[in-house]
Amino acid sequence: MQFASIVNTMQKMSIKIVLAILIMAVDGLSTDYDWSSKHFNYLVVHNPPFDYVFRGPNGTFTSYGSSLNVAIWLATKLKYTYSFVLINQTLIDKYGTHEAAFHQLINDKDVDGIATNFYLTLTRMQRMDYTTHHGWVDGFRLVVPRSEEQSRLFAFIGPFEPTVWLLVFITVLVVVAVMTLFAMIYRHHPWNGPAVAKNKTDTENGTGTNMREPVSRNVLFNYLGSHTIYVVNIMTNQGSREASSLYSFRILAGFWVLGAMVLVNSYTGIVISSLTTTKTKPSIDSLEELAASTETQVLLRHDTSIGEQILQATSGVFKVLGDKARLNPGNLVGDPFKVAEKLETGRYAFPFIKTFAMSFVSSQFKKDQRCRFKMSKPLPLSTGYYFWLFKKNSSYTNVHSKPLVELWETGLTNFWVYNLFPPTAPRAEQCFVESTRRVSSRAPIQLSDLTSAFLILGIGTGLAVLSFLTELLYSRFRLYRLPLA
Repeated sequence: MQFASIVNTMQKMSIKIVLAILIMAVDGLSTDYDWSSKHFNYLVVHNPPFDYVFRGPNGTFTSYGSSLNVAIWLATKLKYTYSFVLINQTLIDKYGTHEAAFHQLINDKDVDGIATNFYLTLTRMQRMDYTTHHGWVDGFRLVVPRSEEQSRLFAFIGPFEPTVWLLVFITVLVVVAVMTLFAMIYRHHPWNGPAVAKNKTDTENGTGTNMREPVSRNVLFNYLGSHTIYVVNIMTNQGSREASSLYSFRILAGFWVLGAMVLVNSYTGIVISSLTTTKTKPSIDSLEELAASTETQVLLRHDTSIGEQILQATSGVFKVLGDKARLNPGNLVGDPFKVAEKLETGRYAFPFIKTFAMSFVSSQFKKDQRCRFKMSKPLPLSTGYYFWLFKKNSSYTNVHSKPLVELWETGLTNFWVYNLFPPTAPRAEQCFVESTRRVSSRAPIQLSDLTSAFLILGIGTGLAVLSFLTELLYSRFRLYRLPLA
């Protein structure tokens, strides 16, 4: 009997233990809390595009945004009352918006939490508690002014590099000089008479050769002018009468026509393209390009995580950007209103989260009815996870973490950010469409692209000189054979 009593007692204890475990499990899965006796004070901050806070007279303010909706949802879920407290403007002017919010949360006993998400850093984790589940996830982009259209005033110079233009100019001089040299030598040497008697014309017009008249300055200038006009006419596709019937001259002119054809067609194609299509200046798409830019300045918020990383960097592109920002103290701000004010001037690029970049670009399109700004490609930074912050060792932190998981799984957070408030994320799809015609990336024709044209000219000049020497030798040979005959 005693043994049976002991067994019965142990069974009852086992049942109680199992029931206790089940109750604990159910209580752990349940998200129905009753904090009806509690009141929670949320600190509200102007944090576009998530939350907007506007001050009114006598300490009043209006606010709306996705994070405030989350705070209201949490209060309804956890069954407590709440109120929103305006952030101290004096602290904002002293520390910046984010750091002012942290300072007020830590030191103000009447503030229990901040109604928005923050990126976790080591110092923030040491100073405050944070929820175990994030409230937002986002990558980093640059907000940059959209590149302006390049002037077409000097479009006729753009197709060739300076080296190509120099070589074209030298080539024209060489061809004109060789043509003139051929003409003057044929005209000057008396032993060339039998070979060029049929080419005897008026030298004053510079159209032929006459070996019997002495060489004068006017004759030389006539030859230079005639051959220059011939060469330029070929280059401009105007055509010209052949200046001589000598084989050496014809060979040189023929190869000049071949080389000029390549040059002229290459040049004409690029000029037509430049005049008929929009060509913009190179745009900034990375931190390296921003660091190298002389026209666009970097704008930083010293109270954000990415701003702190750049300003505290000791090497690499972050240090370069930080040094550039420190050269102009006005480029370091802590107020979102000042960020928007400076960005609207079109002289700054601002690294921040993708959602902000999309919202700012869209809002400016709604304001100006044109795409003045663009969003860069993703920056090579780790994706940011943003959490709700509470006072250190607060009992509210863990209680808020579980409902945040439920809220994230419902998708309401994304809906509130992108759809519920049109001012937060207005639509401007045309500002985010990448053009398939990358006109701005077109490069001028380089010397290596026209190697074949100059090779043709070089071969032609060499053959013309060889033909000229052959003609001279043949003429001299005939001159010596005439007395023998």
